[in-house]
Amino acid sequence: MRRLLLILVLALALVSCAREESGERWTTVMEATSFRISALLGGRISKIYVTEGEEIESGAKIAELDAQELQFSLEQQMAALQELAVQEELFLTQIEIANADLEYQSRRQGRSERLYEEEVIPLQNLEDGQLLKSKAELQYQAAQKNLRLAEARKASILAQIKTLKKRIEDSTISSEFSGRLEHLYFDEGEMLPNMGQLAEVLGTQSLEANIYVNEEYLALFKPGMRLMLEVSGHAERLEARVIKISNKAEFTPKTVLTPDNRSVMVYAIRLCAENPHGILKDGMPVDVYLP
Repeated sequence: MRRLLLILVLALALVSCAREESGERWTTVMEATSFRISALLGGRISKIYVTEGEEIESGAKIAELDAQELQFSLEQQMAALQELAVQEELFLTQIEIANADLEYQSRRQGRSERLYEEEVIPLQNLEDGQLLKSKAELQYQAAQKNLRLAEARKASILAQIKTLKKRIEDSTISSEFSGRLEHLYFDEGEMLPNMGQLAEVLGTQSLEANIYVNEEYLALFKPGMRLMLEVSGHAERLEARVIKISNKAEFTPKTVLTPDNRSVMVYAIRLCAENPHGILKDGMPVDVYLP
């Protein structure tokens, strides 16, 4: 009798386990997105602010390049701008003087023309006055041209100043991505080439993975549907979402399909799981279940 009861208990336990394992399961490996942090400029690395394995936020400073020469160039351009401002003041003064002289010569020439018409002065005096007026006009035009040249030079210096400020700003290398700093490829004091990759960041806020299902289960999956992830050592299942379903089998089918080889064809299902608590890791194996 006891033996019969033991057999019944074992049978019920096996049935229970079979029911628990009846749900479909796929095993996959989580993948973190890799981001490259590169420098727009090249130069000697004067300071590194982070270490490998550190969690960083978007906008965090990674390193600083030596920008002393750029700073010297900027100071030189700022000095040239101040010098140009003095020149502009001088040209404005020259324009005022030339304009005053032109107005005086114009009035004088007007009187000379009236006196010449009244036959009070000879033609020579009229021509001399016209020559003085022409010289005053040329001086006034020359002063205006000098001012325009100074303004063009000022625009050029301002453009160079903007360029230098942008390059100085680019000498501070920051991350545009949040995640774990996986690799630093240079140390302080080393030369970083133009557009050189300084570091690699793995996005840890969300991870993705592929599972492969055969034709029998393909119709069960829809974009955006919820899936459950089971991680070893973590009691609670995590949630994921289907973000992409492949329209093409991963393996090339044979020319003639039979009921036997149709089951060999599999389709990739791409899923994404949010990872706010950092439970999921890059390369971590997980089991995927239908809810």
